Amino acid sequence: MVSCYKCNQNKKTVKSFGKNICIDCLEKRKTGIKGHSGMIYDKNASGNQILFNDEVIKLIKVPKSNKLFTKWYIEHYPKSKGIVGRQLNYIIYYASNPVGIISATSPPLNYKLFNDYFSKKENISDGDFTKTFVNNGAFRIVISPKKNFATQVLKLFRKTIKKDYKKVYGDELQGIITFVEKPRNGGIYKADNWDFIGITQGIEVRRRGKEWLTKTYVKTDNKKLIFGFKYKL
Repeated sequence: MVSCYKCNQNKKTVKSFGKNICIDCLEKRKTGIKGHSGMIYDKNASGNQILFNDEVIKLIKVPKSNKLFTKWYIEHYPKSKGIVGRQLNYIIYYASNPVGIISATSPPLNYKLFNDYFSKKENISDGDFTKTFVNNGAFRIVISPKKNFATQVLKLFRKTIKKDYKKVYGDELQGIITFVEKPRNGGIYKADNWDFIGITQGIEVRRRGKEWLTKTYVKTDNKKLIFGFKYKL
């Protein structure tokens, strides 16, 4: 028996996002909101508020439940079950107007390609290792105000999350990875000097209802390009 990280009692536990949690605490943690991990879609969400008086790019950190972030996220990723784990979510502003969203989230656990790319040390656990890099899990430009705007946002995103991640989670980032679904070719990542590090095998991990903790692996034709960026430490 190991202790539950929530109640500190020695009970039978399961792994959830790298931590041991008992079934009782797992049940209490549920929000009661179905779908999208607590992100509620509101088609009428608006972001027409004025925040700045200059024509520069700003990334404003918001919770995943922010109505505008959720609206633009779900419209762009309709098959997603929402954002879980560590995360930094931003609304992109330009000249006082919201024009898109971008986020950094927990990466897949024990992915050999990332172990090699970020030179995982033998004495570090999978959970601790994945705290050292993030997945650019969402990036959507709804309104592009100028040429090369997406690449400029990506550059600002890299700088912003390195500082915010250290402040919020206390860990130093090694870098970022991202998955690009075809027919996109990852042009904006190439323009920002990311490395092409491979192609997925087309295997999806699925969880359902009460069996959420039980992973099932499904082979698909949906193979994605993988890019990575390393910070100079």
